[in-house]
Amino acid sequence: MLEDLDTLARKVRELAEMAQSLRTENQQLRAQLAAASTELETLRGRVEQATQRLDAMLERLPAPAPAPAPNPGTPWNT
Repeated sequence: MLEDLDTLARKVRELAEMAQSLRTENQQLRAQLAAASTELETLRGRVEQATQRLDAMLERLPAPAPAPAPNPGTPWNT
């Protein structure tokens, strides 16, 4: 009976250690998630800024020149 109580006490200690380990890991994962979320928002902002800059550049480009009309009299255009 004493041996059973020792075994139970050891298992309870192991369970408590595992619970503490999981608690610590959970805290670390939450911190990593928060950091990743912050980085994602930063990157989204940078992509939005880059998109706006590209749109502004595209608006400043001159319109493309119309393509020359083919000359039906030349043999390579037939």
